[in-house]
Amino acid sequence: MKIGILNAGNIGSRLARAWAAAGHDLVIAKDGKDRKIAPLLTELGDKARLGTAREAAEFGEAVLFSIYWPRVEAIVGEVGDALDGKVVIETMNPLGVTADFVHFHDLEFMRDNSTSEDLQRRLPRARIVKAFNLLAAPALEAAAWASSPVEPSIFYASDDPSAGKVTRELISDAGFKPVNTGPLKGARQLEQLGVLLHHVANHEYGGDIDLVRLAPAVIEANPGPIVRERLD
Repeated sequence: MKIGILNAGNIGSRLARAWAAAGHDLVIAKDGKDRKIAPLLTELGDKARLGTAREAAEFGEAVLFSIYWPRVEAIVGEVGDALDGKVVIETMNPLGVTADFVHFHDLEFMRDNSTSEDLQRRLPRARIVKAFNLLAAPALEAAAWASSPVEPSIFYASDDPSAGKVTRELISDAGFKPVNTGPLKGARQLEQLGVLLHHVANHEYGGDIDLVRLAPAVIEANPGPIVRERLD
């Protein structure tokens, strides 16, 4: 499959490696100084080339929209109609930033909205899918979980079933377990789950740095639920 990467930051670069290894062809854009991705392009060889945001959007049958939240308006303006009809997998969380460059969850925005719904309004002819927003970048490599008894789940949400199917395949190609959470409005709960994971990292693991070790997972009971007679 042809995949456009917008942009090759911490998340985009890791998924680019996984998808190139799975045989996909990539055009990779970098929001900011593209000199930083020269080693990545060397590593990926003939499976990837550098392009502008517009070129990556035009190239991809599926496009990873992994943009710093405050930069969304600028990037949407740059790609224009190049994402019309495309499967657009967005990974964002609604993070604000203070004057001192301290990040925070925009809880007011999150009450009645999600980055996915916002992006769908900005790109009404794109096929938006929410995915990959709950694993910190250092945990977004299958090798990080090689010794784990439980495989992390990548939850996704979309109003377009066929776009969801493409996303399922790409989640599997990245080495993770896809879990369908339903319509795009469910992205609100996925972003709120991210807030919960931050609370767990802070209070159970003693600091936000430990979020890089955490991942949500759906576990099926095996051999099955244990049913007992109800006691009234």
